[in-house]
Amino acid sequence: MRKSFITSALGLSLALAGLSSCQDFLATTPDDFVAPQGFYNNESQLTAALMGVYGKLGQEITYTGSTEESTYSRFLSLEAPAATDEMLARSNTAPAVSQYGYDAAHANLVNCWSNLYEAINRANVLLENLDKANTSDVVKAQIRAEALFLRGYYHFVLVGYWGDVPLKLQSTTAANNVDIARTPAAEVYAQVIRDMTEAEGVLKNGTEWGHSGRISKTAAAGVLARVNLYAAGRLNDPSKYAAARTWALKVINSGQHGLNPNYSQIFKNHSADIYELRESMWEVEFNGNGVGSIYNEGGRFASTLGVRNDITELGFMQGTYVATGVQYALYGTGDLRRDWNIATYYYPNYDATRGATPYASTYTWGRYINKWRREGEAFKPYAKNLSPTNWPLLRYADVLLMFAEADSQVNGGPTAAGLDALNQVRRRGYGLPVGTAAPTVDVPTGQSQSAFFTRIKDERGRELAFEGWRKLDLLRWNIFLPTLKGMIPIISTQAPSSSNNALGYNGRNSSLVPYQNASERDLLWPIPANELALNKLMTQNPGW
Repeated sequence: MRKSFITSALGLSLALAGLSSCQDFLATTPDDFVAPQGFYNNESQLTAALMGVYGKLGQEITYTGSTEESTYSRFLSLEAPAATDEMLARSNTAPAVSQYGYDAAHANLVNCWSNLYEAINRANVLLENLDKANTSDVVKAQIRAEALFLRGYYHFVLVGYWGDVPLKLQSTTAANNVDIARTPAAEVYAQVIRDMTEAEGVLKNGTEWGHSGRISKTAAAGVLARVNLYAAGRLNDPSKYAAARTWALKVINSGQHGLNPNYSQIFKNHSADIYELRESMWEVEFNGNGVGSIYNEGGRFASTLGVRNDITELGFMQGTYVATGVQYALYGTGDLRRDWNIATYYYPNYDATRGATPYASTYTWGRYINKWRREGEAFKPYAKNLSPTNWPLLRYADVLLMFAEADSQVNGGPTAAGLDALNQVRRRGYGLPVGTAAPTVDVPTGQSQSAFFTRIKDERGRELAFEGWRKLDLLRWNIFLPTLKGMIPIISTQAPSSSNNALGYNGRNSSLVPYQNASERDLLWPIPANELALNKLMTQNPGW
């Protein structure tokens, strides 16, 4: 059964979930954490503990019914990566990361920090107690590899958004150890790469799992390509491009992956409980809709996006985030991805019972995002807010684009292999066979390195739209602030001046807010206020 790897162990992993996040997490000793001497004794308990590490990727529903949305359930998937030239929040009146008008006490940011370190602590506790279990060395090696990879991944998220962060390689053992200094970002990246590389050598292939919820060997290689690309840009270390190219090429040469010929089907599968391992390599698992069972771990992003619809019975959607006119214009004539990713319709009075009304063809600013559509969800009837739709962390199309980018950096310009990787993605976007040359769609030979980079930058924007990578890409390319400030004259001259809430657009003044607010300090998030108050060795990021 799909997602059974989560639900089968959840009863045990919930017993491991009591790590407090209301204080300085780095200094917190869990109050209701199962004592190591009473757990980690057999394969079932090791698996339960491992699922507790995975659980922090998404949303957890506790025995009391409370929910947590500070990672990929909603915050890391939506608020954190907005606003850019790709998307923005429909309303920008309340303080939020997406409007660059928040502070170090912003609840979602504080909770994200706490949950990422809680996940790291769970991984460390598991790694420290794994060897005592009465199970085979093969099982222990696999679980160790997954825990190592996840520890690396959570550190990767932290360093990407906060820069220098404490590197935690041991579990918290005493509440009085409250002062932990930040580790330079270069050291954090180096440890992430070590953890993931060790894990990749042991992990199973995705076909052995039969699903994309647990990290596989090729998915780990793909993420290692991403980590090295980020390190190359954020650390200004061009030597990392060679490693990024090597890891991406390893995925390509494995023969285990390929592009789904139908772009929209990828995202339909995320909602319909269908695994398509060739393209969708790693996903954050959400299960059920939170109704009727504590083991249902529904997510919030699918009901937060979408064409606004206030009718729960027809799949409630808040329509909180919308596409920019820049994103709409990025797609060429005939590119099928535009009308899948960006809505072609809206519901009058937010009432889906009235049927869809098409947008005018000239209306291109502030359309709803429509990449995941609730009508395809596997669980019915609908819950208002919670959805079983999975969040993609790695797709094969991304691997191809990462290879093309890194290959060009290594070779001083695009090679035939790099062009082919990029063109496969482009052909699929136009509904064409990916292995057949298409002169009207393909990027031609003879591109300079800078011209090819522009092609890569734009293609990543088209292909990976609204999947949470645009802001991080702009940051690693060192064009984040120029891109955001460049939106001001575009909005001021091209976006409609007045609001039209029925269409999902709150007006020019609202749209301008995040771009006017953004400043040098937004290159990094602020260290949470409670961490600074309790940790005497902690320092704040510039400008906060």
